[in-house]
Amino acid sequence: MNDNVNKIRMPDESCKIKNIEPIDIGKYQNLESVMSAFSNKLRLAILDALLKYGELCTCELVPATSMAQPTVTSNLQKLYSTGIIKKREEWKYTYYYIDPKYLDIVKKILLLCNDQ
Repeated sequence: MNDNVNKIRMPDESCKIKNIEPIDIGKYQNLESVMSAFSNKLRLAILDALLKYGELCTCELVPATSMAQPTVTSNLQKLYSTGIIKKREEWKYTYYYIDPKYLDIVKKILLLCNDQ
């Protein structure tokens, strides 16, 4: 049997990192939500369409994606709740557009997706 496999690391052989500050995982809550919004192909397709056309209504996205209206709406809500997209209501229609502060990251993520 190989003696190195079962060898127990002695304290003087352990990692030498010292004084690492505590990490506040809570501060990543919003980032986690934003990143999860990018983890769905329908949401990526919606963002791609919004990037191309600027502003779209749900009634335009439903036939374009060939998805049911409740499916499109729930995915728009996910993007909206994270702040990636904004909405403008006009009469009975709701128009969505990418929040300008997320425009660059949306472009970069879609570029990465399209390169593969």
